[in-house]
Amino acid sequence: MITIADLMSRGPITVREDQKILEVVPIYREKNIHHIPVVDKQGDVIGMLSAKDVENFVTVTRIIEEEGSNVLVQEIMTQPIFSFYEDVSVQQAALAMVDNKIHAIVVADRNTEKMIGIVTSTDILMHVAGMKP
Repeated sequence: MITIADLMSRGPITVREDQKILEVVPIYREKNIHHIPVVDKQGDVIGMLSAKDVENFVTVTRIIEEEGSNVLVQEIMTQPIFSFYEDVSVQQAALAMVDNKIHAIVVADRNTEKMIGIVTSTDILMHVAGMKP
């Protein structure tokens, strides 16, 4: 059985809930990613920030011109997060994504409950297509 641990990106980039959106927007372009887990001061995952979240809030131009210095990650991140243990099957994760209309799942260590990775719909599609994520 293929599990989400087989497909996940380990040690994903994270952002803090109190960071300004303007600090985060360049990460999407520089790292060519679409989902970033949001952590609190203790490092616990509390949300997910997608490029789509930013687009749905306002255009990047509007953020820069009107609200850039005030908009925080916590204001537009998606909650609750969807999290699965690393031994969950890819099929189960894919079904959860479809059922909940999400594109990223946090992967947690069963013993520590801490995030160890992230798996996205792109990772799963690449697997199905026979490509390595």
